[in-house]
Amino acid sequence: MGNRILSIAANTCRETIRNKILYAILAFALFVIGLSYFMADLSMGELTRIIVDVGLACIHIFGVIISVFIGITLVSHEVERKTVYLILSRPVPRWEFVIGKAMGLSATLALVTIVMAVTLFLVHAGYGGVPETGIFLASAGIYMELVLLVCLASLFSTFTTPVLSAIFTLSMFLIGHISKSLLVFGGRSPSGTMRFAASLLFYLLPNLENFNWKNEIVYGAGPSFSALAYSAGYLLAYGAAVLFLACLLFYRKDFK
Repeated sequence: MGNRILSIAANTCRETIRNKILYAILAFALFVIGLSYFMADLSMGELTRIIVDVGLACIHIFGVIISVFIGITLVSHEVERKTVYLILSRPVPRWEFVIGKAMGLSATLALVTIVMAVTLFLVHAGYGGVPETGIFLASAGIYMELVLLVCLASLFSTFTTPVLSAIFTLSMFLIGHISKSLLVFGGRSPSGTMRFAASLLFYLLPNLENFNWKNEIVYGAGPSFSALAYSAGYLLAYGAAVLFLACLLFYRKDFK
């Protein structure tokens, strides 16, 4: 079982690494991160903080673009090319196929995130002269968010078209960063039904702010160990639930 999943993951990782779109996005991301070195001179405020802020924002934005627009094709691309029939004709359960695909893209995102984080670290150290290891911590939080987006993209790609999958995943990304605000505003409603609905949506929808440590890193602080453990546990629990639903839907999918 484990060997089959790792084989699918490795093959997916190789395919995504060969994707020319991935290199185009990564090259532009590295260009913008490098450009922050010169943008800092044109800005007001503490220049090294500006480099970290702009660089982490680039890692976040371009990571989301990669995870969404490659993640939505994980399953649909195999169906369109008919290669899914060859894979599933072997003794490979469908749930292993879904999990292997998600793991493969997650591995690719890990490599991409490391490259961008190292580039930002070098740019910041070259400008300020003082290494900022918090960049890697904030990048780890971004990476965990990207993994959760991959799980969501895998879920949507099992039952709808790539365009709708992209729309749904990006919607989850936007909602995931304002879900706590929805809970606060819903809690102020005089209607008990509205308060219950707001609480229900808050726990059902992803809370991506759990992985957002950029502001703490920029201003010299950082998440506590308990916050790190909670974020990792949240990713494990929510990601497992999403992938379970994706596997269930893919198992019921008719390819005829």
